[in-house]
Amino acid sequence: MANVLLLAVFLLSGSLNPARAQDSSTIVPTTNTEALERQLAETREETGRLKNEVDRLSSLVETLLSRRCCAEPTTDTPAPPADCAAYKASGQTTSGVYPLSSLPSGVKAYCDMDTAEYFLTGGGWTVIQRRQDGSVPFNRTWEEYKLGFGDKNVEYWLGNENIHLLTNQKKYTLRVDLQDWEGKHAFAEYSTFRLVLLLLAGIQLGSPMEIQMMKYKPNIMNVPLRMSGESDGYRLHISGYSGTAGDSMDYHNNGQRFSTMDRDNDASKIDCSQRYGQGGWWFWSCSYSFLNGRYLGNCGNSCPYGQGVMWYHWRGGGTYSLKSVSMKIRPA
Repeated sequence: MANVLLLAVFLLSGSLNPARAQDSSTIVPTTNTEALERQLAETREETGRLKNEVDRLSSLVETLLSRRCCAEPTTDTPAPPADCAAYKASGQTTSGVYPLSSLPSGVKAYCDMDTAEYFLTGGGWTVIQRRQDGSVPFNRTWEEYKLGFGDKNVEYWLGNENIHLLTNQKKYTLRVDLQDWEGKHAFAEYSTFRLVLLLLAGIQLGSPMEIQMMKYKPNIMNVPLRMSGESDGYRLHISGYSGTAGDSMDYHNNGQRFSTMDRDNDASKIDCSQRYGQGGWWFWSCSYSFLNGRYLGNCGNSCPYGQGVMWYHWRGGGTYSLKSVSMKIRPA
C-alpha cells in the first residue's frame, strides 16, 4: 500500500508542467503572503513595544500627579539646642552627652542637668572639662587642646575653639566643682551675679550708690567668662568669684593666654606647662590653679609640687592632687 502511494505521488509530480512552476501568477501570491506575514509580525512587535512604553509613561505620570496632589509636606529635622541650658529649657532633665548646634557639626558635650547655683534652678550646665579617674592623659599639644579630646562620658577637654565659640555668643557663668580624696566637695563660680545682687538690693546700675559699692566691693561687679580666639592665644577674661573653694583663678589666670607643652604663652621666665605636668592652662607665673595637671591619684599632701590636679586655695597648696574636678558654663 505504501508503494502504491509513493508511485502515485511520483506520477503526479512528473505530470506537473515545469513552465507552470515558473509562472509568476503562481509565485507572486506566495511571495506577497510571506511579505505580509513578516510585516504583520513586525507591526505586532512594534505595537507591543509602543504599548509597553505608553504603559511606563502613564505610570510615571500617575506617580508624579499623586505626589503633587497627595504627598505629605516634608519637614526638615530641627537643629539641636545651642547649649545645655537650651536643652534644659526645652524640658530635657537627664544629664548626658548631647550635640550642640552652636558648635561645628558632630561636636557634643556633657550636659550637667543636676548641679544647682545658689537659689537659682539647677542644671543646664555645658561641661567644658572633666577629670575623675585619670583614664585620659592631659599632656597634649596645642592642636589637641584647640580641637578637644577625651571621652565625653568620662574625662575630656571640649576644645579651646569650641569654648571660644560658645562664650562669645552670650554671657556665661563658669562653675568649677572640686572633690578631694576624703569625699569633701567645694566649688568656685565666676559669674554675672551682679544683676541679681544689685536688683535685690534695689540699687540701679550706674547710680552713685553702685559706684560707691564698687569702690569697696569690686567682686560684686562680676564679669562673665569670655575667651578670645586663637590669634590672641585663647586669652581668658574672668572675674567675680564666689564659692567655697577659694579664688585660685582670678589673680593668676585672668587675662592670660593659653599655654601647652609645645606652645609657651605664659609670662614666666620658665615654661610653666613643661615644668608642671605638661598640661594646657592659662598660666601667668605660673598658677594657683591647674585643673589639667597630671592625675596623680591619692598622694595626700605629698604630691610633687604643682604637678597634679591643683586648686591652691582649697586643699594642700600645690602639693595636693584632687580626685575629681569639672568646669562647666551656663548663660548668665
